Amino acid sequence: MTRADCMTAISRRKRFIVDVVSRRYDLGSWRRTERLTGGVLNEVYLAETSRGHFVIRANRVRRSIAEIERLSTFLSHLRYRGISADELVSTVDGRVAAEMDGELLSVHRFIPGTVYASPAELSGSQTANLMRFLAHYHSAAGEYRTDGRLAARDEMLPVMYTEDPDRLRGRLKRLPKMAKDEASAVNRAIDRLGSFFASGAYRELKRTWGHGDYRLCNVAFDADRVSGLFDWDLLCEGPRLFDAVVASNDLARTIAGPLSRDPETWREEFARHLAAYRKETRRLGTDMNESEVGSIRYLLLVDAILSGVFFALHLRQLPLKPGESASQRRQRSDRLLAESVADLAAIDSLIASVDSNVFPDP
Repeated sequence: MTRADCMTAISRRKRFIVDVVSRRYDLGSWRRTERLTGGVLNEVYLAETSRGHFVIRANRVRRSIAEIERLSTFLSHLRYRGISADELVSTVDGRVAAEMDGELLSVHRFIPGTVYASPAELSGSQTANLMRFLAHYHSAAGEYRTDGRLAARDEMLPVMYTEDPDRLRGRLKRLPKMAKDEASAVNRAIDRLGSFFASGAYRELKRTWGHGDYRLCNVAFDADRVSGLFDWDLLCEGPRLFDAVVASNDLARTIAGPLSRDPETWREEFARHLAAYRKETRRLGTDMNESEVGSIRYLLLVDAILSGVFFALHLRQLPLKPGESASQRRQRSDRLLAESVADLAAIDSLIASVDSNVFPDP
């Protein structure tokens, strides 16, 4: 397909989205629509209408209106508890999604603010507020009661959190093959996680509905303050600390690079960000317990497998985003895979260390 053909297809697709949404939702007159570059599975569009800005999602992860309704109820709970999230807008007939030609489209309220491309762009107060906001989100999410069907089905989501090592191996089999030494490293890590998941210490971890992908690309800022949280594809039930580990690791990599490159500097940065989260949990009366502190190394292993190895491999079988070349995608995948496999070895050393105080007390 030529670039001209590609642009024509994108334009035709956008017209289809606008047509379906404008007939099913009362959003006023349309002024501008653009496809956003974020999102791995779902197409995401920003629409400007006479009634404001809205985000349109062509859902691939949640495949029924019932699934989206459960998410809508959860997001409404968050708003009631003072957590700003991208709530769903109802259709003209009161539903939370529109079905058309096999498509399942939902409209979300736009969260005003700045979404930063890199943690390097944040000030110190912004990074601290990012971690404090997470503590408040966990407090609100922990109060939500449901039948366990809130998370999306994970057939298409190899990066979703799981405490089942067999499921991890099953996902790995559905991904492009790695080199033999890389596959061995990942399988050793999964073996270690299997023992951790079966331990009494794991069962003592505080659990909640975690965001699953608490990174800058899913958070909006109004100056120093977090103005809202969005993108719930990886919403999962599990240890609340997983979100905090993912976010602290993401921020630490900005200063120190991957853990395997400069472990000492990385640990200092990681502990600094996690300390902001813990300070706020203490203020809220939900401090981290000893089992949570001891689980940090294992949850880093989960992050390195899911957000590192699995995501790198998953990239190779996804459609290219607008403006992205196949070579750019492959280079990104190869770099992330190499870094993540190296991190697995570094984390393995941390787990095996006789020093129980590898991380400064957050």
